[in-house]
Amino acid sequence: MESASIASRLSSPPVPSMAELERAVALSANRLAELQEPDGGFPLAAVASETLGSPGDSLFSTATVISLAAPVLSAECLSRGTAYILSRQNQQGLWTWDAEALLPPDSDDTACCLGALVRAGVNVDTRAGIRALRKFWRWRGPFRTWLAKGAWNARRRDDAVVNCNVLWALRELGAAPSRAEQRAVERIVAKQRDATPYYCSKGALAWAAARAAIPTPYLDRPSEAELAGRPLECALWMLATPVPSTTAIAQLLDLVGKQSEWKAEPWVRGNPGRWESRAVTLAFVLAALRHSIDRSSFGSEALTDRTQCPTVCEDESDPATNRPRQQIDDG
Repeated sequence: MESASIASRLSSPPVPSMAELERAVALSANRLAELQEPDGGFPLAAVASETLGSPGDSLFSTATVISLAAPVLSAECLSRGTAYILSRQNQQGLWTWDAEALLPPDSDDTACCLGALVRAGVNVDTRAGIRALRKFWRWRGPFRTWLAKGAWNARRRDDAVVNCNVLWALRELGAAPSRAEQRAVERIVAKQRDATPYYCSKGALAWAAARAAIPTPYLDRPSEAELAGRPLECALWMLATPVPSTTAIAQLLDLVGKQSEWKAEPWVRGNPGRWESRAVTLAFVLAALRHSIDRSSFGSEALTDRTQCPTVCEDESDPATNRPRQQIDDG
């Protein structure tokens, strides 16, 4: 037993130094800034050779990048990115997936845009933002993806990752989710074991649930061999882990040094079609590296993340109206 333990320690990768992690963060932040487009957005690209069911542009990828990487992006970069996001907000205070608004407003874009603006330090009307998110609440939950009637409102379109993103955004805006909201999102997460209707991997679910303070012990983490050469998946699973392993950190550091070799990793999907974004992958890698610094035993105290300290309201009123519950028609 003792010899096996010694062999295991000898075969483990060395613990990365704080200096190595900080250099990787700086390198990735510089490369991420270089990907910003002239209009302030960070690009999203359709996976080649796949048919798309709807048009897409850089709004969702931009919101995701800023929400993950705001602390390490320059003020000028953030200013351009948030201006791009604000330019897409409609008169109802909501956001849509496509620039032409051919699709209905959706809770995922709205949640991620609001959260990104808060993270970037923009002076957001928090009450209006909270009301906007709660427009998507169904009677007894969860949050619907699309704010529309008919087929758009079908429950099969409800998405566990989207619901986690809404909880995260509510907390970013300073709102404590009600017990009904928290439980409804926990239920939809617990039913999911793999990719969701709009996200391509269960790694996205593990990360989003962790950010919303919802445990997912039933989601099996891929092996290190399965994550090899996959920076997005590696980063998602690291962010879903309270204290990343030395092996995972070393694997991600190795990937940072091989960015020119990165292959496209589908991130989000429609019906049909999938999209990927090198900028989003870099932003997740940055967040995972910073998470490793914050949570590892390098002699510095771990930083407190608001999403790790959830507060849940006992109020059982309808979160869409803040009035006592009454049944509404969700189509």
